[in-house]
Amino acid sequence: MCNKNLSKKADVRCKNIVTYLIGIVFLLSSVAKVVALSAFANEVRLYLEIYFGGWLCEYSECIAIMVCILEGIIGIFCFLPIVRHYANIVAILALTFFVYLTGDNYFNPSDSIGQIESCGCFGEFIHFTPLASFIKSFALWCMAATNLFYEIHFSSHA
Repeated sequence: MCNKNLSKKADVRCKNIVTYLIGIVFLLSSVAKVVALSAFANEVRLYLEIYFGGWLCEYSECIAIMVCILEGIIGIFCFLPIVRHYANIVAILALTFFVYLTGDNYFNPSDSIGQIESCGCFGEFIHFTPLASFIKSFALWCMAATNLFYEIHFSSHA
């Protein structure tokens, strides 16, 4: 009984650490994008041209701002126990989209311009290659999925 409780506490502690790491990544990403918002809006415009046929390009700055706000909210919510569950769900949804987008950019580059060279993940501070961007997004997605699994598992066995 004692070993089982210790194991459960260690699992919860590990899950919390991973959640904090995801929160930190989302917060840093949000702040880095806000600092160079016009550059991030240009990255958004590139993705909109390729994946949405350009009809949303005039809204690229608004979309860039919404992405920054969403990432900031996810990051903050990862630190608040009362809403952490919802942060995990929204994080995995956002990361699913990012995995798709970065994976498609790496594995199926656009015929007209090729791969988008920088994902804009951390604004102008850190530039990732398309492969590194995909790996980063996929690793974060795996972490968030594991957290969500543990959260569901522990809440059903509480």
